[in-house]
Amino acid sequence: MTVSKVLARLGLLAVLCLLLGPASLLAVDQSPDVLASSYQLLSNPGMEVYQAPYDDYRGADCQVAQGWERFWYEYPEPYWMDTREFAARLGTGWVEKIEGTTSQMIISTEPYTAGLWQRVSGLTPGVGYGFHAAMLTIFESSAPPDVDGTMVKQVGIDPTGGIDPQAATVRWSEADDNDEGPWSIDLRTAVFAQSPAMTVFIRVISPHATDGWPLINQSFLDSAILARTPVVAATSPAVSEAVAFPVAWDNAVAAPGGGVVSYDVQWLDESEGVWHDWWTRTSETEAEFRGERGHTYHFRARAWQRYENNAHLYGPYRPQGDTSTWIRGPRLTGRVLSNSGGAIAGATVAVSSTEYVAMTDAHGGYELKLLPTENLLALTVSHPVWLAPAPVQGIALGPTETLTVPWVLRPPDDAIVNGGFEGTLAGWSSLGDVTMAPSLVPEPVHSGQHALALGGSSPAGFSTGLSQTVVLTGSWEPALSFWYQPEVTGADASFQVVLTVVTRTLAYGGPATAPLDALAGPGRSITEPLTSTVEASRTLVFTPPLQAEGWRHQWYSLGQSDRSFTGTATIEFHVEHVPDATEATTAIYLDEVSLGRTAGGPWRIYLPSVTRSY
Repeated sequence: MTVSKVLARLGLLAVLCLLLGPASLLAVDQSPDVLASSYQLLSNPGMEVYQAPYDDYRGADCQVAQGWERFWYEYPEPYWMDTREFAARLGTGWVEKIEGTTSQMIISTEPYTAGLWQRVSGLTPGVGYGFHAAMLTIFESSAPPDVDGTMVKQVGIDPTGGIDPQAATVRWSEADDNDEGPWSIDLRTAVFAQSPAMTVFIRVISPHATDGWPLINQSFLDSAILARTPVVAATSPAVSEAVAFPVAWDNAVAAPGGGVVSYDVQWLDESEGVWHDWWTRTSETEAEFRGERGHTYHFRARAWQRYENNAHLYGPYRPQGDTSTWIRGPRLTGRVLSNSGGAIAGATVAVSSTEYVAMTDAHGGYELKLLPTENLLALTVSHPVWLAPAPVQGIALGPTETLTVPWVLRPPDDAIVNGGFEGTLAGWSSLGDVTMAPSLVPEPVHSGQHALALGGSSPAGFSTGLSQTVVLTGSWEPALSFWYQPEVTGADASFQVVLTVVTRTLAYGGPATAPLDALAGPGRSITEPLTSTVEASRTLVFTPPLQAEGWRHQWYSLGQSDRSFTGTATIEFHVEHVPDATEATTAIYLDEVSLGRTAGGPWRIYLPSVTRSY
């Protein structure tokens, strides 16, 4: 392409720009000598003042706008110029600009990724800031046809104040790859400051070389603004009984230097995890959202502001959203407790074969919000230390039903054999009337597939029960734990839990030894070594209340306070029913029997050893 053709194309663009006037390209009314103002945080935002030349290109001075720094990477360094200098050397007299008298120009016949950056300090962490700059790119020449997709324009902000344009912390705007114009005036981005300083970047990616001078790839940068942005937050009800509910964003507060003019609002379905545009550049401040039952929806809003120089910026979206609404659907709640009734945090409760998982809080509580389903569900619990009972099977939930499922975890040293009565009575011995022997039932159950039934209906009366003897070694403050559900229609019924506890302690005999003396402790002396153990037996009798409805958790201590227990314990469950001509019923259902240490203890304190020299 000849020089005259290039000049003709540049001249044509100049005539068109003169005829249209700057206002037709961008509605910006900013004086050429405007620098920082009450809201403008950049120095030399219009790129009107330039540093001393750092080099020259074909006789033209290479310069960078005052207050800005140049950057480039991937390709050889291009050339930065005051556009007035380039126009004077080219001889057209036309200066590409969006406001004022000039702009920053970047040119090269080689590929380049380059731009400007400026670091601003004195900002407030956590506050939103927006950045915008006008840009124009010309691939090879301004003569037709346009070649879109050859030069990409973007602006970015690093909220940490870093000055590396390739850093992962830079938040870039959308890309504009239009060739020749008009000026790109919609490139903007916004962030929450993460430090007292942040850095703004204006970047052009020009990956294609030209056929050589005078064909050059030209970039023009102008009319930048960095300012605080308006604040707004979407609001919505936490729970909606209906599938349609109101969402509002009517609490906007403008930033210095202008007023709020419009809003963008997005929504996210928690089950999908993707933000969707709902309202764009709207003046409305409230709308009705319609969703699906059982889903949780998040909303976030940002406000657009028009500043005194007629520039427009929006605030940053909050990554996590502003508000959320759960459209009431099926829900599972409950608490996870230890065998002695203490809360267990960090337990995992999950619906089998699904993605529904919840972690218990400091109070042992959990909540699972589900989507409506006609399937029967199975619920499980697990913990890194405590042992889990069998899953709860066959859970059916209505479209808006909330079901509470409590859990009691088994201690890690649980000594009971077959405490869940799953399909067998192994480990247990029957007591009393053989005609009313304990049996397994598929319902009612607290967890798993079966529970134990003691008793039933008999006008002749009965006494029945079952027992198991277990061994515990070094178990801290052990406790018996179980779930029971009474079914009693008569007045003459009883339910007893009998614990026979045999404690084993050390006995000594024979000549003294140095190691045993050391074990005796201060002020004491062991004169005989260990030769045998001494056993002490006692019986504890408990009567759980029979007025309870549904499944009820009960636990009893073996009486070992603030110490470890070594010995045996025999557990007996007794149910008695006196003769009653009315066919009254006395039945006790048992599930999840365990016996072992309780939460906590023994507590150990390790003190530092300090050596002194005198």
